[in-house]
Amino acid sequence: MFNNVAFDIVIGLVFIYLLYSLLATIVSEIIATVIGLRARNLREAVDRMLNDDDDANKKLLGRFWDSLRITKKTKSLMVKNFYNHPEIKYLGSTGIFKNPSSFKAISFSKTIIYLLSGQGSANKSSIENRLNILKDNPGSLNADEIILDKETAKYVLSLWDESYGDIVKFKLNLETWFDRTMEQALEWYKRKIQIILLMLGLVIAWFAGADTFLIAKTLSTDKDAREKMVQMASAYIQNNPQPEELQIKLNKDSGDSKKLDSIRLKRLDSLLEGKKLLEKDMAEANSVLGISGWLPDTVRCVMNKEGDRYYIPQVDEAILNDMDKAAAGGKIPFSLREKISYFFRLFPLHFLGFLITAIAISLGAPFWYDLLNKLMKLRTAVKQPINSPSNSANIGDGNAISPLNREG
Repeated sequence: MFNNVAFDIVIGLVFIYLLYSLLATIVSEIIATVIGLRARNLREAVDRMLNDDDDANKKLLGRFWDSLRITKKTKSLMVKNFYNHPEIKYLGSTGIFKNPSSFKAISFSKTIIYLLSGQGSANKSSIENRLNILKDNPGSLNADEIILDKETAKYVLSLWDESYGDIVKFKLNLETWFDRTMEQALEWYKRKIQIILLMLGLVIAWFAGADTFLIAKTLSTDKDAREKMVQMASAYIQNNPQPEELQIKLNKDSGDSKKLDSIRLKRLDSLLEGKKLLEKDMAEANSVLGISGWLPDTVRCVMNKEGDRYYIPQVDEAILNDMDKAAAGGKIPFSLREKISYFFRLFPLHFLGFLITAIAISLGAPFWYDLLNKLMKLRTAVKQPINSPSNSANIGDGNAISPLNREG
């Protein structure tokens, strides 16, 4: 039904985007695991809850730069006192992952109430007095007693007033506040991963030489490459299940301090193994397309009857020096210095094509898998002819059920 050149070019592009998106997703998860991005994101969310918002004093450029910072350092006194409480501190590990990547709302409310009660049993008068002091005169408290900033203390005091002095209701109000914030914190985490994917996509496109315009041109002119890419895409859809988004909700993660390191390290091992398998598929696809951001040791130069040069594997002739361009045939050797020079000169010349590839990668593997699956179904769909043997009303077939063949 759909089996033309343009349709096959789209399938080839989508397949390439899928492979690169999978690689970028795996690498981004490796990065997130190694640097403890979820734990950092959670700490940032707690900092937003306990500290006053100072964004009003930032200019537009400063706010934009702040949104691009993946790992923000939160060293405020309030956050430090909060994380030093045993209820939170012991949810982290003693190893490299010191801060917990998640904790439940009950841990948040218990810690706040404990610290507001003067590090003792929950007491109505102590909580209310401490909130009033934090709101009006926090300087009169010791450093380890400051848990809320002024404006935040006013908000928490309003939660206390809504509870009518009932500690149980106050605790529930704090937990509801925490849960609402964690919903937004998950969105912050997704945006950070999106930024990582975009940056990784640009790097991957550069190293692979994956210029969208160049890939589309190759697929449109090389019939063999186009057919091989469609075959590879079909085989991939049949042999690989739908990729799951590698996201773990912050408020659903395990908080067992004894298992955190082992869980993360096992997950890291599985991600590295998946990366190795995926790189094989990418190498095969790149070989079919003849693209690469890094020159091999030698490149064959072939001349056709019209006098046009072709390079195997494909290289950007505009970056080659005059001596290499003058080669009428045979092999062209490249030194390490020439390879490095070619690599860095490739980026500005193909920036737009690399950027489009990077944007496509940032859309995520699930998006491209679903699209490729639908395209392959459309391509293989064959319209049943009216007189086909499978039609129950096929006239002229003695075995078919037809008004002309019916007995009685």
